[in-house]
Formats: sequence, structure tokens, C-alpha cells
Amino acid sequence: MNKRRVNSITYGALISALLGAFLLLNRQLAGMFDVYMLWIIPIPVIVYCLKFDVRQGFVMGIAMVLLTFIVATPMTLFYVASSIAAGLIYAHGMNKGYSSMQLIISVIMVSLFMLVVTTVIFSSFFGYSLADDIEFTRQSTEAIFKSMAAVMGDSVLENPLIKLMLSNNFMLYIIMLSSVLTSVLEGILVHLLAVLILKRLKMPMPPIRPLSEIRAPLIIRIFVALVFVLSVLNMFQIPFIAKYSQIIMALVPVAYIFCCFYGYLLAVTWINWKMPGRNSRIMLVFIMVALMILFPWFMIVVGSMDMFTNARDAILKGILYEQNR
Repeated sequence: MNKRRVNSITYGALISALLGAFLLLNRQLAGMFDVYMLWIIPIPVIVYCLKFDVRQGFVMGIAMVLLTFIVATPMTLFYVASSIAAGLIYAHGMNKGYSSMQLIISVIMVSLFMLVVTTVIFSSFFGYSLADDIEFTRQSTEAIFKSMAAVMGDSVLENPLIKLMLSNNFMLYIIMLSSVLTSVLEGILVHLLAVLILKRLKMPMPPIRPLSEIRAPLIIRIFVALVFVLSVLNMFQIPFIAKYSQIIMALVPVAYIFCCFYGYLLAVTWINWKMPGRNSRIMLVFIMVALMILFPWFMIVVGSMDMFTNARDAILKGILYEQNR
């Protein structure tokens, strides 16, 4: 048996042993870490597959699934198996030279599969009730608006937009949207963690595209502009537009997320020019999160500046000018 084969068995056994310890801790904590499996397990699987190959990674994955079957619950087994599959697909994509976007999408698709299985197909088995979740969200939102009505008057509850937001269909959309965005976040997070770990281990990394080169496609710009124009017109209760109020209100959060994303890219470009340094970028993250919560219109303006003006090009020209001085 050659040295590489011995190393693959040793590393695979070590990763499986660490997974076993993690699963025992998770079981003692009543499955607290089940929802974080997709954030944790794919990383060692990716590293193992790149160090050896995907076929040996598949064998290690089977061993990890069998170990999970012994020490964990059936629900945890599903999460672990899906997370291992995400790691194997990601590593296979890296070996095939897939772009960063394709790698992220591969993890997102696995996460969406987990979402559909746990919330729709086998929801009762996983102890989840979509109807109860909708009702709880509606009651919580209604309590907030009633608190506002106590200060501003009962006319708040008579607002057609407020009534729309308290409808079950709108609540279902918000819950599903938040779940899909969670899958997108998981895909991005797995990709970023993989880049950091692989760079630290001096292993081949997925292709990285500079943030300054990420621009909003035309279809996204048209979508954002159309949604915000319709949302403003919807406030005037125009009959033709009012018929589609529920659809318009459902699309506004998506447009806002696009604005926040491209607004963040514009802010990052400006920070790198005016205040270079790691601490400045960390502080920017907290500032942007606060602005998203407290001043949503500000984020819409900043994101629109990046999508519909040449503000970022002007900043990049300034950076280039400073470098050539």
C-alpha cells in the first residue's frame, strides 16, 4: 500500500472521528447544530477531495453517513448526507474548473433541496408546520401594527397596504423568500469559507472575481427600477395598479436586497480608496447592516447610484490616478 493511499485512509478516518464527536455533542444539545450542518461539514469534505480525489471523497462520505446512522437521529442523518453531497459537488466543480458563481449555485441547489424536503415533502417528520409558522408570523406582525395604532391611531390598521401585509398569502411569500435567501447565504458562506481555508492550506482555490468587476446586469436594473416605480404609484391607489398590489409588495423586498448588495459594493470600493485597511472594511460591514435596518431608503439610493450611474467607475479612476502619481 503506497504512502498516498495510507494518507487518504488516515485523513478520512480523522475527519470521520471528528464528525462523530461533533454528532455526539449535537445529540446532547438536542440537535442544536442541525441547521448549521451545511455551513460546517462541506469544508473538510472539499479539502479532502482536493487533497486526494473526489472518488476517495465519495468513499469517505459513505463512511461518514454510516457513522451518522449509528450515533445520530434520522433527521440529522439527512442533514449530514446533504452537506456531504454539497461538499462533493463543490469539489467536483473545482476539479472541472467551474466559475465561482457555478460553485455557489451548486451549494444553493443542495440547500434548496433540503428546504423543500424539510418544509414541504416530509415537514411532519421533521416537526415543522408551515401553517403554524404562517399564523405565528402573522400574529407577531399584527401585534407590531397594533402597537403602532395605539400611538398613531386606529387608521393605521385600515391602511390597504397594512391589510395586504397581514394576509396569509403575503406571509407565506415572506417565509419562503426568507428561506430561499437563507439558501443563498449558505451557498455564499460555504464558498467564502472554502476560499479562506484553501488559501490558508496553500491549496488550489476556486476562481475569485474582484468585487470591483461585479456589475448589475441589465435585467436586474430594469427589474429594480420597475418595482420601485410601481411601488410608488401603488401608494396613490391607482385602480389598474392596485389590482396587483400583492405582487408588487412581494417583489419590493427582492429589489431592496439587490440595492443593498450593489450599494455595499459601491461602499467597499470607496472605503478601499479613502480608508484602506482591514479594520475599515470590518467596520463597514456593521455600518451597512445598521443602515439596512434603520435607513432602508438610504440603501436604495446608494444601490441605485451604483446600478444606474458611473459612480463606481469614477471611484476606480480616482484609485488608478492615485496609484500612478
